[in-house]
Formats: sequence, C-alpha cells, structure tokens
Amino acid sequence: MPVVYKSAYGAGRVFYTALGHKPAELQKSEIITILERGLLWAAR
Repeated sequence: MPVVYKSAYGAGRVFYTALGHKPAELQKSEIITILERGLLWAAR
C-alpha cells in the first residue's frame, strides 16, 4: 500500500499521503517537507 502517491489526472494532478494521522507526526521536518513538496507539485 503506498504511503505517498502522485499522479497526473487529465489536466490536473493528484497528490495523496497517508502520513500525519497523529498530530505529533506533523511535528517531524521530514513529513512537513513531503507535504510541502507534494502540495506545491499538485498546485503547478
């Protein structure tokens, strides 16, 4: 099962992550970096 997934969909983009189910996980810089990069990629 993927933890992070990205894909082009028609003219759009899809970014999915299963990370961050617990608030403490969102304190980790690695997870914040993945979220930032994924959201920036999807917003292009």
